[in-house]
Amino acid sequence: MTQVGAGPEEIPPFHRPLISYIVVVAVASLALGAVSWRFGRHPDPAPLLLLSAMGILSFSVRAPEVGSRIGFSFLSIILLSSAAILGPFGAWFVGVVSVAVDRRARAWLQAVFNVAMTSIVGAAGAWAYVLASGEYAIGGLRGAGVLAVEVGLPLIVADVVGCITNAALLSGVIHFHQQVPVTVVFRRVLATSGVAYVGYGIIGFLFVILWFPAQLGAFSAILVLAPLLAARWAFIQYGEELRSHERTVDTLVTALGTKEPPAVERSRRTARLAEWLAEELGLGPSQIGTVRYAATLHEIGRLGVPVRLLRRDPATLTPAEHQLITHHCAQGAAMIEGIDFLEEARTGIRHQGERFDGTGGPDRLAGHDIPLAARVVAVADRLEELSRAPGWAAGRSSSAIVDALRQETGRFDPAVLEAARSVLEKHGLPDHGMGGPE
Repeated sequence: MTQVGAGPEEIPPFHRPLISYIVVVAVASLALGAVSWRFGRHPDPAPLLLLSAMGILSFSVRAPEVGSRIGFSFLSIILLSSAAILGPFGAWFVGVVSVAVDRRARAWLQAVFNVAMTSIVGAAGAWAYVLASGEYAIGGLRGAGVLAVEVGLPLIVADVVGCITNAALLSGVIHFHQQVPVTVVFRRVLATSGVAYVGYGIIGFLFVILWFPAQLGAFSAILVLAPLLAARWAFIQYGEELRSHERTVDTLVTALGTKEPPAVERSRRTARLAEWLAEELGLGPSQIGTVRYAATLHEIGRLGVPVRLLRRDPATLTPAEHQLITHHCAQGAAMIEGIDFLEEARTGIRHQGERFDGTGGPDRLAGHDIPLAARVVAVADRLEELSRAPGWAAGRSSSAIVDALRQETGRFDPAVLEAARSVLEKHGLPDHGMGGPE
């Protein structure tokens, strides 16, 4: 399951739309719990307590966050099993108690949302199991075919509903918090957790089969813990790989900063703008990552430019010296050659100096032959440059800022400029001292 992993400084306590959304989700959770108690089956106390304990354990050993302010736990397996073993109210209750005991939630908004969301996901999946004609008298079922139809298929439906519900609720809270388009967050969550839900469904089905037809009862919980912990280990390795990528990028930016300290903040602001643009364009999670890496490292080629030139007034440079600086894009792409996870970002770095009309460099590409990452970085870099011009943006509307870029005829992709208008309306130009993408 995916949950919000933000701290108090990341969810403002007086952000009214965000608070309103969380209140609505919390009320919906309480209403769904009441409906589940009124119209659903009442679970037996013994399995309810056992599955609640397993839910608490699953949530307490959840994998650390891997980005986007969201972290993963394997509570979904327990919730899915609860759908067949306990029914809607039981699944709702397990969702509530599993997350309510969390002591790492530093913000009350975060805690309330995670409890409400998890309980809704549990109950929604359980009701999907009911509506898909899932069988509760599982102990009397015999035969693989019967189990597949009476239990397996309804659990698949419950798994899909739980996955979509989780992604939808998360998309809403991140939208109100960060102003990221809902569809972008929805696709990002599905891309990172959707495949995992397939595994959750398989393990959940195994849990139910061991509990009833195999007549192992509570002992089946022990057998399920092994694949659960193995899956957690695999996810931690994936998270560590992503963190290793971030450390590599940070090292490159730090190296640039030792030569040209202001370049560090320029890179971070450009990366933030590029990420906003990519989200506004509706790019997928992988493409957004590529754009962010390209923007963060868009000036890395300046490592190959003599310091004396970087410190000179551009107006005093000779044509040859000016050309040396402007060709840092190709040098930067060459510097990161061989780093596999940056391979797609290389084209964004190399071609950021191309012009949409084909008169740029280094390869005089035109239109959509220019890699999308390069077209986005070009606009982000220009906006970041304008943000450093003293008083330039003061009092200007987003339309006026974008119109100023349009006056540089033939330089930028019109679609990216249109996205820039929306980005500036939502976020404005980044302030100096602003941190990088989170």
